[in-house]
Amino acid sequence: MSEDVKYRMIFEQLRREIREGCYRYGEPLPSEEALVRKHKVSRITAVRAMDELVKCGLVYRKRGAGTFATKAARLESGRLGLIMPSLAFGEIFPRICQGLMGCARKDGYSLMLGDITASTPAKRAREAAMVARSFVQQRVGGVVMQPLAFLRQPERVTREILTLFASASIPVVLIDRDVKLAEGEARHDFVGIDNFAAGRALGEHMIERGAKRVAFLMRPNCATIIQDRLVGVAGVAGNGSARDIAIVAEPDDVNKLSPVFSRRGMRPDAVICESDYVAAVFRNTLGRLGISVPGDVMVAGFDDVRCATTTFPPLTTIHQPCEDIALVAYRALRERMQDPLLPPRRIQVPAPIVVRESTRR
Repeated sequence: MSEDVKYRMIFEQLRREIREGCYRYGEPLPSEEALVRKHKVSRITAVRAMDELVKCGLVYRKRGAGTFATKAARLESGRLGLIMPSLAFGEIFPRICQGLMGCARKDGYSLMLGDITASTPAKRAREAAMVARSFVQQRVGGVVMQPLAFLRQPERVTREILTLFASASIPVVLIDRDVKLAEGEARHDFVGIDNFAAGRALGEHMIERGAKRVAFLMRPNCATIIQDRLVGVAGVAGNGSARDIAIVAEPDDVNKLSPVFSRRGMRPDAVICESDYVAAVFRNTLGRLGISVPGDVMVAGFDDVRCATTTFPPLTTIHQPCEDIALVAYRALRERMQDPLLPPRRIQVPAPIVVRESTRR
């Protein structure tokens, strides 16, 4: 057996024993000399295994006394939780979920995915609360969570779940959208793109392409991140007024959209949609109205999902860096697990614009 294999074996065994509570508070782990004798390895191999445990935040060395499990390590179960209400709706969240699972697997964690599959937002909220209570009972080491949306008070429900985790000393990282908390409420981190800046980038792009009248198409009862995108666009294309450029309608509602686009000299010549899905459906609606893209109206969306490239013409969009979001969210969670007193962090991942034929004239 090679030294690399032996080092990994010692590391995995000690990590498992720490998580299972084999070492009580104040009780040292086996010394490096003891590991050498027990596993018949070199001192370098034993030191390497201990160093890896230190890097993971599972143990700390105390000069003259030995090596001890950290407070965070004693709370760990080897399991992490994932609450993602929108997993079944679209392509973004499965990609983020896959990235998180890969990160967790490399560190020896199992990632528990909460079962949230109901068809309505209210039922999904109840399922999310049940999953949260289950995670507390199972003593997960940390949770990555997508806040709830499309409710009358979505932030209230999310805050209740955050409070539940805080009372159980379970750290949380939010993705996709953040929630505003009062001073003294549960600490958490947020990882996602800057939706305001993304909207601004698309607005600037449309103006650079010669657009004179830019509109923003959004469905009723949209999530807060859509409002951020709208405000970003309005900052450069609507004289700062979101109300002036917003079109609130379903993208296939011909009766509502027809009056807006029937006046040739007054209709928008560029429309930024809340998402690629909405943009793809809206593109078909424009076709039914006899309006060409991009000749008459330029169209763009957000997310860079599959329909952005299968729609004709392919859509200009904002790319969602799913792999980067997963990696940064996982690292933020591990850092908070090791140091629960870290100040709340809002980490925004760059989201580049992808220019395609729908805005090329």
